[in-house]
Amino acid sequence: MKVVIFSEKPFSGHMNIEGASRKEWAELESVVLEDYDAVCLIGSQSLDHPLSLSMEVCSKLWAYAEKGGLVYAEMIEAFDFPTSRLLGWKQDFPATRRTMEKLRAAGNLGRLEEGALLEWGGAMQQGFSFESEELLTFGPYGDTHRSEQVAETARPAINVRKLGQGTVVYAAFSLFSSPSPEQLRPYSSWAMLLEALAERTGLPCAMWEPAIKLAGDNGSEQALACNMRWFEQSGMLPNHDGSEGVYENIHSVTAQLSKDRRPDCHAHAALMFHLYGRWSGDASYEERSYRLMDYLFREGYQDMDPDSESYGFFKWYQFPGAYPHQIFTDDNAWACFVLLYLARSTGREEYRRRGILLAQALLDTQRRDGLRPNVLIRSEMKTLGREGVLELEPSLNPHFESITHAAYIQAYLVTKDEMYLDAALTGTRTLLAKEAEYKFMYSRTSGLTRLLLPLGYLIQHDGTGEIEAALNRTMAYLMKHRHASGGIEEADNPDPQRFGKEDAGVYIANGEGIADQLYTNNFLLMNSWEAWKATGNPAYKELYDDVSAFMRSIQISSEDCRYNGGWMRAFDLNKREYFGNNGDTGWGPYCMESGWTNAIASAGLLMGLLDESLFA
Repeated sequence: MKVVIFSEKPFSGHMNIEGASRKEWAELESVVLEDYDAVCLIGSQSLDHPLSLSMEVCSKLWAYAEKGGLVYAEMIEAFDFPTSRLLGWKQDFPATRRTMEKLRAAGNLGRLEEGALLEWGGAMQQGFSFESEELLTFGPYGDTHRSEQVAETARPAINVRKLGQGTVVYAAFSLFSSPSPEQLRPYSSWAMLLEALAERTGLPCAMWEPAIKLAGDNGSEQALACNMRWFEQSGMLPNHDGSEGVYENIHSVTAQLSKDRRPDCHAHAALMFHLYGRWSGDASYEERSYRLMDYLFREGYQDMDPDSESYGFFKWYQFPGAYPHQIFTDDNAWACFVLLYLARSTGREEYRRRGILLAQALLDTQRRDGLRPNVLIRSEMKTLGREGVLELEPSLNPHFESITHAAYIQAYLVTKDEMYLDAALTGTRTLLAKEAEYKFMYSRTSGLTRLLLPLGYLIQHDGTGEIEAALNRTMAYLMKHRHASGGIEEADNPDPQRFGKEDAGVYIANGEGIADQLYTNNFLLMNSWEAWKATGNPAYKELYDDVSAFMRSIQISSEDCRYNGGWMRAFDLNKREYFGNNGDTGWGPYCMESGWTNAIASAGLLMGLLDESLFA
């Protein structure tokens, strides 16, 4: 089949048609279309400079289709009658960027079932079709894999019409014009869609090679080497030596570096580089660990003013004010935990001094029952005073509470001061007693994973047996949701209606087969290892081995340095590809967190290789 592709610039996209001729847009007027069996018109990705068809070109294409030609067009401006009558689709509004919309199969399309949902990245046009069959629509679908119902505001996305003896296909979104084919997800569903489109229309378009593949059977050593390269080559480190800190992530939607620098991400990465340096024997990684933390000190992230309400606490990010504003419990507790672990491991006095200062700030604002709110606001602290802060409602969320208790354990190990151990025990016992009142953000699986970290160590100081029973109960729950691949499948969403807001899950309902590497499997590597080291229970070692194998198997292999060697948040356990619900607008399914995902996952692998506990 002879095919010609017209585009505004020399086309180098992912429209995979072997032997197709490629020509510039201006040549449409002069090329003899009848020399080809199919004509493809790839429109503009620019919202400010859309491509349109002249009356002469519309007439030329109309005549070509009537004689039996196949026309495929995409992202062409169609406010006018000649163009819209040719395409069987009329535009209502100027093109916009996709935000959270999804594509939905309007009927059974070969192996792709009716209602199946797909994602893309880039532009879209709102309009209506006529005298044509709609194959795909787009709309505000909150489901993950499939939607039974058509959204009331759904608009046509791909439609097909017969014109004389020929066929015209129109796509009102950036399919082949997208500069980022990896954003067309799930890959397996797009392969089915293109297969069906070829069968339905004769367009000989084969599926492109995936930009994101899986590493497969990497051992821990190889997986760690790949992840170190990801940190070095993705742009995550402004300076390779760590002296300018570490950026937060590759963003889920834009796939670009998010250049916020957060203390929690620094702490996670510093822990990982320290462990990797010790395991590998390469001191440069331990130096990088130090420089990451030193960056926070130099840039004034920690409040060192004794007269300040927020004395000892860290800013959440490079906040423009002189003092912290939002003081998130988990972020500060992670900084405390790592500082004090590194103080014990390296002997650096500055780590000890700053870590204890932060531990004391946490303790001074801890309720007497050992719990605390998820965030303090400095202005509120100024009004209430630290005594008033003690009366604030607790989070009752292990995501915030348990890492604080783990930080107190580190403070106890550094100082041998029983008040820190007592705070960890009191808080943990209070939290466990309120199990029926737990509050979760993303899933019960992720929340209970976070509960685990301090439990193993605290068992040896708990004469009641309550903490050991809670550890066993929690591990049993998590193992119940272990997938055949070894990873934990997300379950028990506390708020499915949270779709479209920050801090949501990457699935809606149980059974969707989605694994979360931002809040569950990444932390479970570390936490299941600690449970095994504390108890010697072989079932916990088996869980660690399973999760480790799972994480290593889904590490990304890609020619794109943004992705190669890293992990994204959401993985589809059944399709075996990165995909999940896009309802979290802040940390969506395809974000690649420097600290929370990648550094924590690698730290968990390293703990196994070093055969060490962070509480030893």
